[in-house]
Amino acid sequence: MIVTIAAAYGAGGSQVAPALAQELGVPLLDRPLVSDEGDEPNQRRLLSRLGSLATAWGTPAGLSTEELLPDDAQRREFEREVKAFAVGGSGVILGRAATRLLRKDPRALHVLLDGPREARLEQAMAIQAIDRQTAERRLERTDRFRHAYVALYGIDVREPGAFHLVLDSTSIPLEDCVKLIAAAALMREDRLRAGGELDPPTA
Repeated sequence: MIVTIAAAYGAGGSQVAPALAQELGVPLLDRPLVSDEGDEPNQRRLLSRLGSLATAWGTPAGLSTEELLPDDAQRREFEREVKAFAVGGSGVILGRAATRLLRKDPRALHVLLDGPREARLEQAMAIQAIDRQTAERRLERTDRFRHAYVALYGIDVREPGAFHLVLDSTSIPLEDCVKLIAAAALMREDRLRAGGELDPPTA
């Protein structure tokens, strides 16, 4: 089984995805990582040093979210990693526009975690142990960054059918979200197994 998870800021994607992978006993492919120039080979950071600042603290002064998006070479590498991971047969993928990249893969269960703005703020404050002002700044800028990223792939989170499962992970406890997604993934796997559709697509 393959589960892709897209999550808005404060929706708890960074908690749900690894917990789901552990629950299902499958590997996790986290949000995109690249090596920064000058880093040791085994030192990897989210998107880039500036991208990390954008997603964690907000867009650095003088730079737009669009300017922080990965370039074509980085995007191709991210795409290659997603597709290579999916060939492995089972796993959980957080972010990476995997919903779009694996849209034709019948094994994939696509999940969106979201919630009302105020509730996401409150949850982010609790998860990250930050004050409201910091949470508001991160929400506004991180949401813009992520929206710009998925827009590169033509993903509209409001489009019916874009996701198989949409959860308000601010009103449903995160541990229950994990159980719901796991149950849906296992049921989907059973149905596909019965229909002989578990092999990855050839194109």
